[in-house]
Amino acid sequence: MPPLADILSKVVLFQDLEAQAVATLAPLLIAKKFTAGTVIFRELDDSDALYIVEQGTVVVSKHVSGDVDVVLTRFQRGDFFGEMGLFDNAPRSATANVETDSLLWRLDRGVFHDIFSHHADIAAKICYRLVKVFIERLRVTNEQTRDAIRWGLEATGYSPTGTQALFGRKST
Repeated sequence: MPPLADILSKVVLFQDLEAQAVATLAPLLIAKKFTAGTVIFRELDDSDALYIVEQGTVVVSKHVSGDVDVVLTRFQRGDFFGEMGLFDNAPRSATANVETDSLLWRLDRGVFHDIFSHHADIAAKICYRLVKVFIERLRVTNEQTRDAIRWGLEATGYSPTGTQALFGRKST
């Protein structure tokens, strides 16, 4: 198994960090092994950490209604999830399930805040990458929302009629 610093250096979140910064960060993470079928956290659980996937696959899903959940995404080696837990105390917005046996690295909120206090340069670079990832994920969410609304309109047979809305589009 490669050293943790080698694994972290390949994670997009840490790609702007020099080797020494990665070496400083590595001992602050906690290894967590999970077997397939394990729930890492559930929607509405307390949110307090980010997870990095070293091995395995994690499925993140959102409860829709009754016993229906929708898979939002899958995370694999080098991916990270749960990053909102580093910034606020709001409950988890989705559920993370282990699809295949996994080794994850946990970065707790308190540790992340300590990085801000003691290693501002490292924190700034991590935050820059987090913002970039937030933007990418928000764009995907916007597309998923548009598709879901369009599918709902098509399923109900909705056909826009009437006067022209702003920018040549219908608003409902």
